[in-house]
Amino acid sequence: MDLPKGFYGIVDDRFGCIESAKKLIEFGVKIIQYRCKGKSDREMFYEAKKIREMTKSEGVVFIVDDRVDLALTVEADGVHLGDKDLPVCEVRRIVPEGFIIGLSAHSIEDVENADCCDYIGVGPVFETTTKKNPHPTLGIDLAKKMVEISRYPAFLIGGISLENIHLIKDIKAYGFVSVRDVLANDKEHFERMLKIWQN
Repeated sequence: MDLPKGFYGIVDDRFGCIESAKKLIEFGVKIIQYRCKGKSDREMFYEAKKIREMTKSEGVVFIVDDRVDLALTVEADGVHLGDKDLPVCEVRRIVPEGFIIGLSAHSIEDVENADCCDYIGVGPVFETTTKKNPHPTLGIDLAKKMVEISRYPAFLIGGISLENIHLIKDIKAYGFVSVRDVLANDKEHFERMLKIWQN
């Protein structure tokens, strides 16, 4: 499956998981990740299943964070894994052909060791309030170097907003992630962000 280039959307429970997905789809986002934790497996299943139905009908790529079992159960298009999740190459052995696997990268070493994935998420570029106990902030120069040495398409993530996106637009990344700044604002705000990124 082709990996959409540009903006990568992530739903956030602070704005409602299903509501977040609806908003991103209305904005025209072509790839959405389900990242709503701290719930029962069953609750996550029903939310992810609903979002899978929504994304499928709109031709949007659907990724599940961390949970390979949940991703396969709801027939998602892929999974995004972190440094504490199952090893990527082991996951690759058990998923269907064409299944997308993303990997978080927080250091040069992470990028150099990345294998068996389809893309990496480089971050956090800036300070972020989205995740509890986030990894140390990379800064623009280190994030740029990580993108440059990556063998895989790289999405920039972490604290990216309309106010600072001009600082990273010249990094040759495949795309970028912005959670709070997009979900807390309207479509016009989002489109202004995209325009800066693309120009």
